Formats: sequence, structure tokens, C-alpha cells
Amino acid sequence: MNMDALQDFISVITHGGFSAASRATMTPKASISRRIRQLEDELQTRLFERTKTGFTLTAEGTMLFERIKPLVNELNDIKTDMMEQTACPSGKLRISVPPVIAFDALGKLAARYKALYPLVELELIADSRLVDPIREGFDAVIRSNPNVDEDMVGIKIFTEKLVFVSSPQYREQLAQGDNSTGLPFISIGTHWKPNQISTLLDGEKRNFTVNTELYISSPFIIRSTLLSGAGSALLPEALVADDIKASRLIYLGVSEQPELVLWCLYPSRRYVTGRLRAFIDLLKETFSQESSISNE
Repeated sequence: MNMDALQDFISVITHGGFSAASRATMTPKASISRRIRQLEDELQTRLFERTKTGFTLTAEGTMLFERIKPLVNELNDIKTDMMEQTACPSGKLRISVPPVIAFDALGKLAARYKALYPLVELELIADSRLVDPIREGFDAVIRSNPNVDEDMVGIKIFTEKLVFVSSPQYREQLAQGDNSTGLPFISIGTHWKPNQISTLLDGEKRNFTVNTELYISSPFIIRSTLLSGAGSALLPEALVADDIKASRLIYLGVSEQPELVLWCLYPSRRYVTGRLRAFIDLLKETFSQESSISNE
């Protein structure tokens, strides 16, 4: 199939008509019509039903559009990336970030990325739902402990321990070893309601009875709740390290729950553009520095 014809086909649909596509692409309307007729002849099917007010897509046209649009976009990305080899990366970069991992480091990363690549329009979107990166037009998503998805590939950028911490108001109860009534517990999300938290504390395994009383999706709100005098929780070590050192929170050990593993994922059929590659490199560098600081 002729690439110019496929691009014309997409332009007619996205711009809403042959005349609009002609104006947007500065291509003669007659050339667009001729190439699309040739495409229909090659496929032996009608792609459009022309009307007095415009056109409608046939079922075959709809199927072709849904199949080739991602491929043509990918080829355009390749062309853009080839141009970026000798020029500064440009264009739009959309990244989805769940609030659970939207640490302060991402703000620093965004500022540095913009300084290094001023021609890139960076869009970081924090959303608690699992977006569909292909359907919703994201170049990449950052996920913690993601499920395996054959449509996505990516790179592990950060591993963080989960630590069990509590509000200082339970200090006396914990010092006396009285855990029979259990600690009020704040769970991230709504699907996990543990009765016991197991940790490694000072080289020894410890078990803490807990009563789940709150469900909060944001680790930042959980931290604020603990600092305000209520509850216990499992939180990323980097988030509460300073609070533990300053005795604002009580450290109860490293959790036996799986570590928080951070991945940057992108569609497996999506060509990695220069702007995305630069973001991934900066992401790895930024979180590597954050890890080194937290371990000092």
C-alpha cells in the first residue's frame, strides 16, 4: 500500500473532510482524492461513502483506520527520531504516573528535563486508575509492581523497601510489648485488610497485630495521617526516612511484603523516540541518586 495514500486517508478522517485535509497538509484536493481511489482499487473495497455534506466511513474503512493509524504514527515517530539525531528532541511526551509513586523526585526530574529539552512539551499525569497507554495516547506509564502485559515492554528503574511505621502516640504501648489489642492500620487501596504485619527489626523477625481502620490511596495522605497522631502503615522508606530519624514516626522494621519495584513501561510496538529515551535515561539517573541519598 502506498504510504502517501494511507497518510491521506488518515488526514481526511482526522481533519473531517477532503477539503480540510487539503488545507491542513497543503496537498491538492485532487491528489488526495486520486490516491484514495487508488487505495480503494488496490484493496477492492470502498473506504468512504460520499454524501452531500461530507462522508461516512464504511465498515472496511473503519477497520483500516483502526489498524493503520498506530502504524503510521509509529513511522512518523521514527522519522522524527531520525531528525532528532542531529537536533534537539522536540514534540509532545505524555507520561502517566500513579499517585502512589509520585514522589518529590518526579518534580525535580520534570524541572531538569524541561531545562535540558526545552522543545519537548512534557505532560506528567498523576492518575490512580490504570490507564490504557495505547488507546489514551500515552508514550509511557510508570508503574509499581505491574502485572505482566504482552503489549508492553519496559525497564526497571527503582526498587524501594516498604517499612512499617506508626504514629508516636503508640510509643508506650509498643515499649511495653502490649500488642494484644493491635495497632490501628491504614491500608493503601481498598482490597487489602491484613490482620498481621511481619517485619525484620534489628535482625529479628517481629509480628504485629493490626486492625485495619482506614483505606487511603495516597501514601502522602497516609503519612500526614500518621504525623497527625493516628494509625500505622507500610510506606516506602524514602518517603518516611526523615520522619524516622527525627522521631516523628516510630520505625517498626522492614516489611516482609514484596518491595516496591518501579517500572517505566511503553507499548511494545511503539518505537522509542529520542524524547522518550532521554526521559527514561533521566528517570534512571534521578532515582539512582535518590536511592543513594536515602541509603546514606
